[in-house]
Amino acid sequence: MYSYAPVPPPPVEPAEERRQRRWVVPLCVLSAVAVLVPVLWVTGGLEETPKQPAEQAGKTLDLGLFSVTVRDARVGLEGGGFGGEKERFLIVRMRVVNKGKETESLDTGGLADGVAALTKDGKWVKPEQVEGVAGGAKTGVAQPELPVEASAMWKLGPVDAPPKLTVGLRKWSYDHGFTDSSFNWTIDREDETLVGRLTLPVADLSVVPAPRPSFGNGLRPTLRPRPRVSRTPAGRPAPRSTPRPTASPR
Repeated sequence: MYSYAPVPPPPVEPAEERRQRRWVVPLCVLSAVAVLVPVLWVTGGLEETPKQPAEQAGKTLDLGLFSVTVRDARVGLEGGGFGGEKERFLIVRMRVVNKGKETESLDTGGLADGVAALTKDGKWVKPEQVEGVAGGAKTGVAQPELPVEASAMWKLGPVDAPPKLTVGLRKWSYDHGFTDSSFNWTIDREDETLVGRLTLPVADLSVVPAPRPSFGNGLRPTLRPRPRVSRTPAGRPAPRSTPRPTASPR
């Protein structure tokens, strides 16, 4: 047969076979999906990761740049800055370790950017100030790998005392910007994804134990016993004995 000869029409397929062939491909696809879905469910492929996982106080959380262990929340009096009078603050105490290679601030531009408290209207607000203690001395920075006892503080009104406080911790990322190639630690404060969300009971100022006085050696002062006073059976002090006069010889 020459190449330019007319092509004969294909044989006519019975209607029953056409209907059976149309169901072959959909049934194969459904079978593959039915096998794939249980596998993904077991491996977590279809399980949505919560944006705000609930965590407990005392657990160490990895924030990328910092490792943070939230201890508790309380109401306390702290200086308002510039030598002013002490004001009431909502204070969250935490242990912080700087995992980076450079000194980082505990306040704005540092730890404070990754810590937030949830307000009544559902907004996350960063602390107004963060103070720290490292090696027994006050500090505003975190040295690499040096633990710091930090206090994140939010100002309160004269009578405000919430029974609970919800704190959120954000993740830091080590990446470069759009206009430069240098890598830096950055954080997106608009992102609602949190490393952990903690609901803490707030201890009132009146129930916070007062600090004990320190005597340098960490020991309590010893009290000297008072001298005892001898008493008669009647409860009166014993009379003093007076010397009798002696007669001089004549």
